[in-house]
Amino acid sequence: MKRAEGQMRGILAMMEDGKDCSDVVTQLSAVRSSIDRAMGIIVAENLVACVNDQEKDGISKEESVQQAINLLVKSR
Repeated sequence: MKRAEGQMRGILAMMEDGKDCSDVVTQLSAVRSSIDRAMGIIVAENLVACVNDQEKDGISKEESVQQAINLLVKSR
């Protein structure tokens, strides 16, 4: 997340300096990839805990996993 934050600051500086649009878009794509990777890691590392917590609230494991998948798919 720190890397993506640094990339975003760099993009803002590029825009302020009037850099080429294609360079800005390339950097935006890199940020999107970084965030997608971070989301994958966060979901993978926390999925079991989230499923167990939701199961305590009466939500089935299958439904919890489907909710996680929906969040990932929706964000793309």
